[in-house]
Amino acid sequence: MHQVRYFLAVAETHSFTRAAERCRVSQPTLTAAIKKLENELGGPLLLRERGGSKLTPLGRMILPRLQRIEEESRCISLAAENHRRLKQVPLRVGVLNTIGPARLSGHLAAFRAEAPGVEIELHAGSRDAVLQRLEEAEIDLAITNAAPSVPDWCVVSPLYEERYVVLLPPGHRLEAKDTVRLADLSSQPYVDRLSCEMREQVSALCAVREVSLYASYRTEREDWVQSLVAAGVGFAFLPEDSLLLGIHSARPLVEPELQRTVSLVRSGDRTAPPAARLFWQTLLARAGRPRAARA
Repeated sequence: MHQVRYFLAVAETHSFTRAAERCRVSQPTLTAAIKKLENELGGPLLLRERGGSKLTPLGRMILPRLQRIEEESRCISLAAENHRRLKQVPLRVGVLNTIGPARLSGHLAAFRAEAPGVEIELHAGSRDAVLQRLEEAEIDLAITNAAPSVPDWCVVSPLYEERYVVLLPPGHRLEAKDTVRLADLSSQPYVDRLSCEMREQVSALCAVREVSLYASYRTEREDWVQSLVAAGVGFAFLPEDSLLLGIHSARPLVEPELQRTVSLVRSGDRTAPPAARLFWQTLLARAGRPRAARA
């Protein structure tokens, strides 16, 4: 790259002397570097004449190519500098698609305050899909339910606990209760959340407690689940922080209580970039603060 810069400086100034001054090197050093470049390319690039240095036919041919190389070098240096300073740096975060934004958005806002130059890309998907993308380095970090187990290459740090609630349709007889037992829901129509990573666990609990549920609708869409419940077709189990704003017909599930742990996950097989490390530290530090009461 020094050879390229020295050649371009001579091509622009038409003088070895002025080019050496611009590049802040001695003229013999600059001349030797250009001579080496000429030897590598197999011919002279510059001619020294009374009126100044001029390009040879070979020099004119390679000039635009070397200019592009020098420009790309500057772009690489700028990108590396931005990476170190966390400016205009993309951070790819995979998020389990059943994690609602209500609580997580506060964590993301806290990170934004710490690193306003980092551009966050959120990629939602199933638990298996998110972990696969993390393994293949398509994302830098993941926010997911790490239970019951994760691959050995995963590094996991719990972020927060989230309880499950029962979302009731308008006018349901259980709305008068502060909590809802699983047994209270037997034979009641409900909306089955196909994307729920704890769906099998809920089914097993119902089987053990002889609770019979009739799935009036099944869907993978979290927004459809809540809309269908609001339309009165049945109730739904869902994580508390997945509730849409303004919904007041949710009751905590008890006997048994059900909850999940939302965790940060990264790959232990590779070094996390600076933005990912700061994201990790910021969210974990914020998770240690007392949680504000839900309105």
